[in-house]
Amino acid sequence: MKDFLDSLLATGTASAAAAVVGTAAEILWEGEAGATPETRFDYASLTKPITATLALALDAEGTLPLSTRIGEVWSEAHPELAKRTMSDLLRHRSGLVAWAPFYHLCRSKEEALDLLLRGDLLRDTRKPVYSDPDFLLYGMAAERAAGEPLADLLRSRVFDPLEMTGVEPAPGNRPDVAVSRMDTDKEVELAARMGITIQLQGPPPVGRPQDGNARFLMRGDLTGHAGLFGTARDLWKLGAEWAVPRRLLKQEAIAQALTGRPFLLGWWRRTLRGSAGPALPPGSFGHTGFAGGSLWIDPTRQRVLVLLTHRTSPGDDFNRWRRRFHTVSYRIA
Repeated sequence: MKDFLDSLLATGTASAAAAVVGTAAEILWEGEAGATPETRFDYASLTKPITATLALALDAEGTLPLSTRIGEVWSEAHPELAKRTMSDLLRHRSGLVAWAPFYHLCRSKEEALDLLLRGDLLRDTRKPVYSDPDFLLYGMAAERAAGEPLADLLRSRVFDPLEMTGVEPAPGNRPDVAVSRMDTDKEVELAARMGITIQLQGPPPVGRPQDGNARFLMRGDLTGHAGLFGTARDLWKLGAEWAVPRRLLKQEAIAQALTGRPFLLGWWRRTLRGSAGPALPPGSFGHTGFAGGSLWIDPTRQRVLVLLTHRTSPGDDFNRWRRRFHTVSYRIA
């Protein structure tokens, strides 16, 4: 396994890497390359399953039930969007576009919310599409319903109960934060497909998200789709709770969250050609982050597989590395 992590750096694929292989009860193996066990990585979209964990907690306590419609939170929402629920947002069923350059289209978080609600970013809703704006809007709904910043909600409802002590938004330039060398070339490409020209942003400052929207929107507070930094061990704690709930979640809520197609509530289903690969059995679920991380859970064998990296190029097929990691992980007793 250490050879696998070393190869990520030797090939120039990543600037740092860390991994944890465990069960729901214990860590079986952990290691790093160009990092330490305390190194924090940009979780990127691995923030999404963390936000989904918060959603189950807020649903259970009645603060923001998953059945709440967007129109119940914001009466001014576009009629097509207003009828969608919090569960729809977390399952990518709201009808919002996959992505938009909010840092180019808006001047503030308030303007971003207005853009989301008024319907300009709605598309054909007949087919669910993986959408960052879905989780952005859920995060804003959670803040409105609870009357607290999203970062505070995550701390009190998720991080403290699960003892995820190393997770925080944008920690800044510190020795325990991995350096990211990836620019926003992919976002320039996505914007061009929308007929929008945006400027290329270079690699982020140390301890700031690689995601351009997260960098922009975090001027006010954390977003629901990206922006968190943490260790591999912290992410294992989240996966262990979803594999076998002990501290925070309820088995019935998890079972309901893991139903439906093509997206689960905050997670993806295992596919052979995606990031999971054939090593993980059917029924496994997980998520990835564009910065290079992944978290996959095998509920049958109660395995939790965490790979965190800062990859160097947005054009790499990084899923082949993730699939290889999973294959090697199952060789550990």
